[in-house]
Amino acid sequence: MTMTHLPADDQALFARQSAGICAALDAYIPADKPVAFIPFPFDGNVGNHMMWIAVNDYLKARGIKVAYTAQPWTLNLQHLKRAVGDGTIVFLGGVSVSRLWPWHAELKRKVAAACPDNRLISLPSTMILIDDEDRAEAATLFSGHADVHMLARDELSAAHARAAFPDNVNVETVHDTAFMLPPQPRDKAAVEMDIIWLARDDHEGAGFARPDNIMVFDWPSALALNHPSVLASRACSKARDLAPALNPGLNRALNGAYRSVSRTMLRRGNQALDRGRVLVTDRLHPHVLAALRGQFCVMLPDLYGKNRAVWDYSSEAYSTIYWADDPEQALALARDLAAQDAATG
Repeated sequence: MTMTHLPADDQALFARQSAGICAALDAYIPADKPVAFIPFPFDGNVGNHMMWIAVNDYLKARGIKVAYTAQPWTLNLQHLKRAVGDGTIVFLGGVSVSRLWPWHAELKRKVAAACPDNRLISLPSTMILIDDEDRAEAATLFSGHADVHMLARDELSAAHARAAFPDNVNVETVHDTAFMLPPQPRDKAAVEMDIIWLARDDHEGAGFARPDNIMVFDWPSALALNHPSVLASRACSKARDLAPALNPGLNRALNGAYRSVSRTMLRRGNQALDRGRVLVTDRLHPHVLAALRGQFCVMLPDLYGKNRAVWDYSSEAYSTIYWADDPEQALALARDLAAQDAATG
């Protein structure tokens, strides 16, 4: 297994998008202040871990200290405030303000209320709001907070956010942070079948019928509780609550354990995609991972338009990434791509 050598045009596109993301983050995250980076995605969604790794690598490259991090259920607002001081609070991207995943929005609401003087940055996210009730609820998230920057990962999300948020909330369109990752390994010797289908199994799915004679799966499940990185993160988190005086060192150790968890999850994601020549998916981040691997991928719509919005803004020009409106079109295209991949070895 080796790191993928991407086509020159794809390499150049990744470089341009990564530079644009870095420029936006440089503008909003001061290098001379600590950062709180929350929440850690202790789940099986490899896409969340892709974003976590990319942002941690960015912060490390700039020499910015991650003074506080936590999972959603271990977040302690007093510890966060003590650790970050007058620094910046950075929220992981994803689906961040709508009621599709309401705990993301509730976490932002709590942090904004507890930290009125800190800069708040929400990393590139989908902010497609479902209806008037969803828009009205999103508009109250920051309650007049004076320094809030919401980064939308597509133009549709930016339009929704600007229509919903009051003038105190700055909205900018920035590519998803996963596009900052380096090329990923692909083991062609591990291919077991021409086409694999990574399908959503939640309320964002469009309800497509699953095809016969195709391996259908979702992202690998989260790591077992007895995995060394998981055990290390739990120990650091508990010790931080019990010994506040040791928090600076424990926060560094906890962030290191979280990075290890995320890298393990990304490795499992790569191994899952190794099983097929061509990936068909209605999840968002698998197509980014496929592009980083130089692997053919056919994207399908999700229920709310998230995938198409990111395809239009970020992904259409990648040489291995294709769009299909329905499973029949996707599978016909995937079969042609599989034959092409087989012919080129």
